[in-house]
Amino acid sequence: MGIAFLTIYLLLALAAGVFCQRKVHSADDYYVAGRQAGVLQVAGSLVATILGSSAILGSIEFARKSGWAGAWMMVTGAFGLLVLSLLVRRVARFHGYNLPELLGEFYGQTVRKWSAVVIAFAWLGVVAAQLIGAAEITAAMCGISYWKGLLAIGGVLTFYTAAGGQFSILKTDLVQAVLVLAGVLMVFGFALTRPEATSSAPGLFSEKFSALDLGVLLLTYATTYVAGPDIYSRLFCAKDAPTSRKALSVAALTLIPVGFMLAYIGIYGGTVYPEHKGSVLFAIAQFEFHPAAAMLLYLALLSAILSSADTTLFNAGGLLSQFIDADLRSPRSIRRTRLCIAFLGGASIGIAVFFQSILMVLLGALAIYAGAFIVPVLWGLFGLRARRRFVLAAILVGGALALAGKILPDPWGQCVAIAAFIANLTLLWVGNQLKRYNETNASQS
Repeated sequence: MGIAFLTIYLLLALAAGVFCQRKVHSADDYYVAGRQAGVLQVAGSLVATILGSSAILGSIEFARKSGWAGAWMMVTGAFGLLVLSLLVRRVARFHGYNLPELLGEFYGQTVRKWSAVVIAFAWLGVVAAQLIGAAEITAAMCGISYWKGLLAIGGVLTFYTAAGGQFSILKTDLVQAVLVLAGVLMVFGFALTRPEATSSAPGLFSEKFSALDLGVLLLTYATTYVAGPDIYSRLFCAKDAPTSRKALSVAALTLIPVGFMLAYIGIYGGTVYPEHKGSVLFAIAQFEFHPAAAMLLYLALLSAILSSADTTLFNAGGLLSQFIDADLRSPRSIRRTRLCIAFLGGASIGIAVFFQSILMVLLGALAIYAGAFIVPVLWGLFGLRARRRFVLAAILVGGALALAGKILPDPWGQCVAIAAFIANLTLLWVGNQLKRYNETNASQS
């Protein structure tokens, strides 16, 4: 039965990609959905993008190991969205298609070009994390091997994303967000019937998760919600700044309770199924749910994957296309972007074959992005500038230190991750001072 449901689901996804391809008539349609999205569309798309399989299964895995601290992933993400809502008017002044174009306005086209390719390849880890979750879901749903599920979902996802573009993604995300939330509520409601299984769980802070851990999570995870390419791609589709601000607030207030629900599910599953390999969410579905209810949960999680991974893969493909040719507004750019999406989709499948830990891949990719780009984006939004070579150095040094921080064992890794932001900020400050010095000398001469 599971294979039949999966086949129907994937065929519908393929059909949706073909249908949405016919609705794309311009670069604006393909990249920013015509900039006509309202509050519910933007908020629904934000929630659907954030609550992909990597966030859901990653939060549950986090809670399984660390107790209620698992809620911090969504809570810190919500905090990041609320901070961004205070900056939304600065973002609304920009009328391009993606974050590197914004950086190009701040620091010049060389920074735009190289930030596009760095983000595109960093985002491979985020897409791979989604595909890992997809393969686990299809394996549990259909009783097939991990790699067969990975190839099936990865292939359909790549085609659907390349064909439909941003317009179709935004149109379908609200429905997918409702499906995802319904699935989380269903499992949470069931786990509430056995509160004794969660009575001894570690709290928000414990030996397994300290205040330093929270600080690192805020720097390397929450900041990607303040200045992340997927988040900004939603805002660039909104019709005005008030729409963006309201949508960010709605999404943030949705994520907070969801974070605690996911933590509760992880604690419950880890207590009842301590020896289970893979996500305990699948153990709950397999051993405690009626087959029909389990199937609905699997389909909800697959919806989470399509609504999150397609956004991430689409953005990465557009950025790689822009690295090859800066002009995204020409008719040929859509064809080139589709080819880039196909290439990156295949590369993400390869990563998911060799690295099968969702949390490791997800947080590793986000940490690299955060160390490289958070400070330059916020620096530019506040009207500060720096010399181009110092901006590029900040991106490379910050990203490299953040990567080292994920490789080294804690607490050294945590210290290096924090140092990435300090180095990034220092280089930008020096570049700013030199730029001001040169401008002052030029005006006096």
